[in-house]
Formats: sequence, structure tokens, C-alpha cells
Amino acid sequence: MKISKKFSNDLKIFFLFLIFLSYFIGFFLRENIAGGAENDFLDFTWPAILAFKDSFYSTLLNYGKFGEGSLPLFHIINAYLNPFTQNQYLFQTSITLLSLLNLVFFYKIIKKKYNLKKLDGLLFSSIFLILPFFRSSAFWGLTENLGWLFLLISIKHSIDYEEEKKRKNVFKILLVCIFSSLALYTRPYLIFFPLFLIVNNFVKKDFYFLKNACIFYFLLSLPGLLLLYIWGGYFKVGTEQTISLIDFHNPKFIFKNLIIFSSIFLFYFLPLEIIKIFKKYELNRIFSIKYFLIIFIFLNIINYYNIVDYLKIIELGGGAFLKINKFFFNKNLFFFLLLSSLGAALIINYFIISIKNKILIFSLLIFCFPKYILQEYFEPLILIVMFCLLDSHNNLKKIIREDKTVFIFVGYFILYLFSSYIYRYKV
Repeated sequence: MKISKKFSNDLKIFFLFLIFLSYFIGFFLRENIAGGAENDFLDFTWPAILAFKDSFYSTLLNYGKFGEGSLPLFHIINAYLNPFTQNQYLFQTSITLLSLLNLVFFYKIIKKKYNLKKLDGLLFSSIFLILPFFRSSAFWGLTENLGWLFLLISIKHSIDYEEEKKRKNVFKILLVCIFSSLALYTRPYLIFFPLFLIVNNFVKKDFYFLKNACIFYFLLSLPGLLLLYIWGGYFKVGTEQTISLIDFHNPKFIFKNLIIFSSIFLFYFLPLEIIKIFKKYELNRIFSIKYFLIIFIFLNIINYYNIVDYLKIIELGGGAFLKINKFFFNKNLFFFLLLSSLGAALIINYFIISIKNKILIFSLLIFCFPKYILQEYFEPLILIVMFCLLDSHNNLKKIIREDKTVFIFVGYFILYLFSSYIYRYKV
């Protein structure tokens, strides 16, 4: 059944109004779906900002004692450039409003890339406002959303550079490097994007970009090297002699986290893959059945030998699908391993499309380094990767421009927000 263009546009305007209304209502009601956002702000973020306002050098020297898992750029910017740090509420209001800039740059990227109508681009962008972790970070003044903002600005300039490559615009390269470095200094795991840029341009033999980017990144790395010198060569968190990078962030955790990573990847890609199924794509272009079966059999074998028993006792992190599995199936992992296998097959499906995708997916493995893998690390990262960075199969632009696509995406993530609310406050 087709609906009229006017009704479709009216419905999009209604959803836009509803999403923005829910965002501001959530702020005024002090919504905290992520659970730990309020405590993180009160225990870590706010004390560090106040300390920087009081004394820059001594706070920088003893930054680790504040317990923040991020580098101090967010705290320094807000301590000295944000005029609304007189009290917590004003500061959180400013971050809630600043977070809206993520929508602006995401909108600019996808509108141009997919040739979207203005209303469709706005509605796709507004999905950020119904992501529980994005909302909680905004409402409680945490560091994540500033990192996403810097990342999006860097991506936009990198796309602009690609389109203007013949002009050899060194200023665009500088902007890409500056904002990707700012993203890294805000959230260290966003180093994935500079790594992706360097390797991808090396493979493409864009030596003009490489030469200039390496110079700029070297200069921009000097503050980080100075920090390491000040801190004695490592980033210590807390008062104990804890080396955070080694104890809690280590490549040795990749294998155990890949299962969770695959399920989280599927979680955010699911609406798009559902649309592809309805569009009657060949099955091997969606989940790649042969890859799915191999991975699913392998995961069940290692589950039989209790190798993945850690999934049954995870209390911190694990992603939405693992929580759903625990809620409905307790310690029976069949459902979760099924979804994780689908996610892994989907990743392989994108992996084989292009060299660019291979480099991008490998660079994203850095998010599997933490001892505890949290869904908040990927929100809205996977949507940014999906819409802005990954190469996809043919006809994606056509699919994205269809009205039902944006409605399916919005409906899916509204259901996610509602379910998260129920899980947080009612269960």
C-alpha cells in the first residue's frame, strides 16, 4: 500500500518533532538510561573540570587520580572555553545543546553522499537523539559526544578532500588531521580513524596525502608525547600503580571480544539488512550463508568445550543482544551465538567488498582491546561507519532514499530506546 507524498512528509515532520521533544524531555527529567552516566559525571568528569579551573599544571600532572578513562582534552576545553561551568546543571545543558552539532555534520555528510532530500537527511540524523548512550552522555555532560563531533568533522573534510583530490588541497588534509587528532585526544579509541586514513591512502598510493598527513600527525602528536613524559611514560588511572593500557586495554582481549563485537555490529546494521531482505537481495549478499554456517558451527563447538563460558558471567558490558539472551534464556548461549554468527557473516560480507572495507574493519578491531567491551563504545560509531565510511553493494543509495527505509530505521531505534527505558527503570 502506497502512501501519498504529502502524508509521508507530514509523518516525517511528526517523527522529527517527537524525537526532538523526547530529547529535551529526557534532559529535563534527568534521564539516565545508560545507568552509570550520573555517577561517572559526579565521580570523574566534573571533579576533573573543576580541578583544571583551579590549577592547570597540577591537575594535568595528577590527572590519573580522577579515574577518567579518556585523555583530558574534554576537561581542558570545558574548564577554559565553556562559559557555563558555574554549576553542574548549566554545564550539562551546554553539553546537551553542543551534542546537537553531531546531527549537523552527520546530516551534511549523508545528504551529500546519498543525495537525500532535506527532510530525509534530518530524520536520519535525528536517530542519534534516540540512542540511549548518546542521550545519557549528552544529558550528563560526559566526554563521548565531543569525540564523535570531532570524528564527524574530520570525516567530512576527508570526504571533501577525496572529491577535490585533483586540486591537492593541503588545507583540507590539515583539517582532517587536526579534527581526527582532537577526536583521539578526547576519546583514545578514535585513533582508529587516523590509522584507517594512513593505511587506506598508502594502499591507494596517494603519497601527497601521506606526506602531508604524516607531517601534521607528527606535529599534532607532540602534546601527547609531552603528556606521556609528564606522566612518567604511561597513563595511570587511580591512586594504585595501575597501568591502564596494559591491564584493561590489551590486544589479548580481541578474541574473546570478537563474539560480542559481531553481535553489536549486527544490532546496528539489522534495520538495513531487514530492508535488503524485503528488497529480495540474494541471500549470499546479506548474511553469506556459507560464512554463517561455518562460524555458527565453530562457536557451538567451542561453547561445548566451555571456552565461551565467560559470556555467561559477564556483568559489565556485553551489548544488547547478550542482555536479551540472559533475560530470556539465562545461561543458554544458543540464541546469542546465532546472532553473533550472523553478525560475523555480515562483517565478512562487507569485508570482501573492497580493500577500503578491509582496512576499515581491521582498524575497528582496536575497539576489541578493552577487557570489558561496552555497547556505548559503538554508539553512534557503527551508524557513522555504516553511512559515512563503508563501501556497500550496489543500489544502497537507492534503498537509503526510499521513504520506508527511514521509517524502518527510526521505528527500530525508537523501539530500542523504549526497550532500554523499560530495562533500566522497570525490570
